[in-house]
Amino acid sequence: MSFWHEAIGKIEEVIKESGVEDGVVTLEVTYGGDVCQYPRGVRMEGHFGGKTGQFVTSDPVRANTRISFMFGSALANPKQRAAAGAIVNTVSAFFLLARRLRPCTPDCYGPCLAELSREVAGKQVYLVGPMPVLEKALAGQTVDSPEAADLLLVAGDGLATDAGVACIDEYRGKKRMIFLGPSTAGVSGLLTIEHWCPYGR
Repeated sequence: MSFWHEAIGKIEEVIKESGVEDGVVTLEVTYGGDVCQYPRGVRMEGHFGGKTGQFVTSDPVRANTRISFMFGSALANPKQRAAAGAIVNTVSAFFLLARRLRPCTPDCYGPCLAELSREVAGKQVYLVGPMPVLEKALAGQTVDSPEAADLLLVAGDGLATDAGVACIDEYRGKKRMIFLGPSTAGVSGLLTIEHWCPYGR
């Protein structure tokens, strides 16, 4: 069982008999607007009950889908996992299960990166998922394998790709792992994983 199934199992338990299991989440792809600086991709937004959750990915979908689509699903490919990420964030917003589900504004990019750089200073870092800003900013301390790292930073498609899922499952609880930005807020909140989004809203 991957971390996805554990997180979705917790959502299923929370909403059981609430009447929203068969509620429909609308997934849209949006361009422009505020977005976290770390993950690479476009913003997929989920809408449900007046609440919004987003997931930045290179593999977005547009769909109307029931929340229950995730329950028992194998989530066998990155597109399905990215959709699940947007739905988990949207449902987390609706039930107040996580904080910082909306990105900061661009004026916060510099302070956020400076604080994150101080947080990981002196440590070997492995990036789970494409993160061009951190690939450049942390160029002197990133490593090519999680085995060689002191800590793992996870964002966006790091949660969706086969390699990212395998990496998180293998090292969760064994190495410090920090999930970055609104895309990871729902899963990190459900699984009590360290989350970094100091200026998120």
